[in-house]
Amino acid sequence: MMRHKQIASTWFDTKKITALRERSQSYSAKEDLWSWYVLRRLSIFVTILFIKLKLTPNAISWLSAIFVVSSGAWLIQATPFAFFMAFLFYNAGYLLDCVDGEVARLTGNTSKKGYFIDLLIQGATLPVFLSMPLAILVINDLLLLTSLELVGLYIMLIIIIMTLFVPIAYQLTRASEQNERDPVNKIRTKSFVFEIAGVMLGLPGFFLTLLLLTIASGFQSVTIQTWYVILFLIILALKVAARFFITVKSFPKEP
Repeated sequence: MMRHKQIASTWFDTKKITALRERSQSYSAKEDLWSWYVLRRLSIFVTILFIKLKLTPNAISWLSAIFVVSSGAWLIQATPFAFFMAFLFYNAGYLLDCVDGEVARLTGNTSKKGYFIDLLIQGATLPVFLSMPLAILVINDLLLLTSLELVGLYIMLIIIIMTLFVPIAYQLTRASEQNERDPVNKIRTKSFVFEIAGVMLGLPGFFLTLLLLTIASGFQSVTIQTWYVILFLIILALKVAARFFITVKSFPKEP
């Protein structure tokens, strides 16, 4: 695949749209297939709208973080409708994560603060992952809370995570090697099969599969979704262990 030489075009792009894509959508090896083949096709139109509305890249980044973290608040409700809304909110946040960079490149408005907020968006996925086992508990009546109480619990998880992640994000922002890719990310881009696996084992694939299972159940049951979430968490644990091992092995041996 030669995506780094392409733009994420659609058949109805005008010359103006194509020119804007060429200026704002340079391919990054960190970008996954879902982002490149789905969200990037749509993002330029949202980018144009937001530029006309004079929204800053940082404001868009904050919106992205809010939508991403809100997907977990829906997921924890553990109902077919909530799963559908979780899919929408996560992808709205992911789409805006594409848009903020495009707006920044087209307007020349880039900053370290923007990089800091992008790191917080990555951190916003942590409570989303935590909402998965909580959803399992809710489905099995092991966490008997009202919807409002569940949201309150979720907000507390966000606060606890951000207590640690905000200073870490600041330290990373001040670091010199902001564009350094981790070893697992390098492995993911070695082949198309690995890239597909990366999408399906990450949040984009999780929410897409959850949506399809919810549609297949006719919005009437959460049984099959429950087993899928359990399977996803087991695979996630194995993936984290593998990532830890590969990352530690990537450091040069000390003399």
